[in-house]
Amino acid sequence: MTYTKQLALMLPAAILTLVLPATVFAQGRGGGRGGPPVTAKAEAPIDLTGYWTAVITEDWHQRMLTAEKGDFGTGAPGAVTLPGGRPGPSNIPFNPNGRKAALAWDSAKDEAAGEACRAYGAVGVLRQPTHLHITWQDDNTLKMEADFGQQTRLLHFAQGAMGAAAMGGVTMKAPAGEAPSWQGYSVANWKSLGGKPGFDKGGNLGVVTTNLKPGYYYRNGLPYSGNAVLTEHFRVIDIPESGQWISFSSMVVDPEYLTQPYIVTYQFKKLPDGSKWKPQPCEAR
Repeated sequence: MTYTKQLALMLPAAILTLVLPATVFAQGRGGGRGGPPVTAKAEAPIDLTGYWTAVITEDWHQRMLTAEKGDFGTGAPGAVTLPGGRPGPSNIPFNPNGRKAALAWDSAKDEAAGEACRAYGAVGVLRQPTHLHITWQDDNTLKMEADFGQQTRLLHFAQGAMGAAAMGGVTMKAPAGEAPSWQGYSVANWKSLGGKPGFDKGGNLGVVTTNLKPGYYYRNGLPYSGNAVLTEHFRVIDIPESGQWISFSSMVVDPEYLTQPYIVTYQFKKLPDGSKWKPQPCEAR
């Protein structure tokens, strides 16, 4: 099956999981006929607020270090090309254009262009060994700050934003005139479960991000394009004697550079306070 056909099958399902629960939620919100709508903050089935630290148990050398150019996640740059010039193993399903772009990485060029933050965009920043500070900017906007690269993402729950889902074109559109940015434009909604007698209330947060500037998955120049669509799901897990954890999945769909969707799952652990919060600028190498 071609990538285009895979995309056609997978993306509507991904968007539907984000939009349909919001549609049902919108139909039932409000405190009665003519009452004000219930806010996303009030309807939250999980609490993501607070300080969190990345738990680096996967892809350690790419997340903790700046891997060498040509290291596609296999650990050795030489594994990228087999004898005869054939592509070798890769943890990221790059097509030839993606491989070519990765092998053209030049950190000095990024610095000179003022683009040291390419690995700190919405796709890459949560792969960094960063701390997060999550708060409510307002009742329908969740703010996610990262001290690595001093980045801020805004996750929009506004009802109008959900209507921007173009089901035919399977895209999530930013407001007209909004320029692409490292963090792009994120549309979010809750998926709630339980909340009835005998079933505790729970759920997760779904986020779709578009309108991204081209960036990197990791600091060694492994690229995603400006056409990438990032879909994430965040869950809070209580682990006895270990506290609260966020488990999140990240799926990137990028026909320009990938042969198929690229999915990873990472974790963050909750901190008692902000004492470990140490903002630091982006690094291009």
